[in-house]
Amino acid sequence: MKNLFKLLLLCLFTINFTACKDHIPEVEELPEDKINFTYQVSDDVYQLDYYVGATIKFYPTRPVSTDCVWNFGDGSEAVVGDTVYHKFTTAGRYVVTLNANEATKTNEIYISDIKPIVTLIQYDSLCEVMTSYISFEVELPNPDNLEAEYQWTFPEGTTNEAGEAVASFVGLPEDLGKVKFAKVGSQTVSLQVVLGGRNLEVVKKNVQVALDTLAPTLYYATVGGNIMAVKIPATPTEGVVIEPYDMGVSAGQHMFNILCHENKLYCLDAGKQYYYVNDVDGVMGDGQITIMAADASTIETMISNVGGPAFQDPFFGFIDNGNLYYSDRNTGLITVPLSTRNATYSAAAFPYWLQNNTLGYYGKGLSYGAISSNLIKIDDTYYWGKIYNGIGIWRFKAGDILAAADDKAPAPASGAVLSNLGGTSYPKSFIYNPTTQDFFFTLCGTGEGFYKCTIAELEGIKDTKTLPAAKTFADGNGCTQRTPDATNKDFEGTSSEPVGITQLAIDEVTGRVYFALRSGSSSVKSGIVYYDPATDKLHYLVEDVDAYGVTINTNPSKLF
Repeated sequence: MKNLFKLLLLCLFTINFTACKDHIPEVEELPEDKINFTYQVSDDVYQLDYYVGATIKFYPTRPVSTDCVWNFGDGSEAVVGDTVYHKFTTAGRYVVTLNANEATKTNEIYISDIKPIVTLIQYDSLCEVMTSYISFEVELPNPDNLEAEYQWTFPEGTTNEAGEAVASFVGLPEDLGKVKFAKVGSQTVSLQVVLGGRNLEVVKKNVQVALDTLAPTLYYATVGGNIMAVKIPATPTEGVVIEPYDMGVSAGQHMFNILCHENKLYCLDAGKQYYYVNDVDGVMGDGQITIMAADASTIETMISNVGGPAFQDPFFGFIDNGNLYYSDRNTGLITVPLSTRNATYSAAAFPYWLQNNTLGYYGKGLSYGAISSNLIKIDDTYYWGKIYNGIGIWRFKAGDILAAADDKAPAPASGAVLSNLGGTSYPKSFIYNPTTQDFFFTLCGTGEGFYKCTIAELEGIKDTKTLPAAKTFADGNGCTQRTPDATNKDFEGTSSEPVGITQLAIDEVTGRVYFALRSGSSSVKSGIVYYDPATDKLHYLVEDVDAYGVTINTNPSKLF
């Protein structure tokens, strides 16, 4: 009986163990590749670079029992051998195939074209115009030791140590020697290398050439391009040509305003969709404020509205008392401490400082959805421009801001200006010179142009008949802006929300007022324009460029 009981236990254990074993998944052992291979550059000099003409070694990484047949994917004949060497004569991506051990294995290889590496040798802390010499070093990957010819191209006015013009030069860098430049700005030196009779890709080297005197710097945001900078001395040295610097930093999508404070640029990008869009879910925002060092050495995000409400992207602003004040499209003004970094906009974290309906103007000229234009502060009074549902510049003081909407609240005593111009004429950008007490403004629509007046004269402007005469160029042309019609394909926005002149910048030392004109006249070029009180005329600083925001770093320097 005892033996029978032991037998039953043994059977139960066996059945249970077998049942458990059936539920343990088997480890699948994938078959290894029958053949594989690798490759490396075998040249002594370019061990890590897969250049055109480099000798590349190919060999299998598994034992082989048959002949290795290699196809390099470049149209060359197949090669047989355990270890083979090959040179590619054209840059590109190639699929290399190895047939061995009755199997096939492919690997991709990327071949780079030979490109000269140009290094600038600068002997002074700055490359100063007409003074500082520089030279160049060139490293040329040349695995096949082909004959090379160096063809240099320099900006107009470049000279060598002998004082000879070197607009172009053929020879090695050591044959070229040292050169200096006669133009300020990003001066481009081009090098075309002809290697074995084949033209390599042209290499361009930007040399940031400094001014010979201390002067402020004007920055502007180009349309679809980068932030640019240009020196604005009161009196340039005779014979010195001043051209812009390319800061190498994107100007974003619609950088309507750039603000300069303590050698930093606060760049307000309203994003791609700056005019009306049916953003019912409040997720179409893509604007942000970035902070760039004056020399572009650092770029930081201050606050981003990417993925937030489209209408709360940053449009126009100013800096005051450690805060950046900015307007969204059509609702109100928001404040951000200048110390803010990498913030994401939310109404809870950054509540409105004021809204359209928390000023006593609401219902008394200012209406729902009043679309914002520029924003400045003069003494203790704020000037807030509107171009729709309340056209004008609506002035107020901090004490006029209501805690909540109140239709019965009186309008601020400061009053509105440029609010009864009639038609579709409305103020887009404006600025004040506290030194001369002059007020400058631009109008879009039927009253297009650039205007100058005093604050007292501004108080009296009630319609287009009382506008001061618009300032013009020496030839009598004014600064007509683009309008939405078939002849102006570069017009942006709508008739009620055009881009126009988005910002004015003033140099209080010279009294000059700078702005970006996107011309609507075939007889007037687009560009960076300034009004000079000495001539009472408009002049070009930079021609043939489309731009948005402009600002001036008043800290005098030779470079940035």
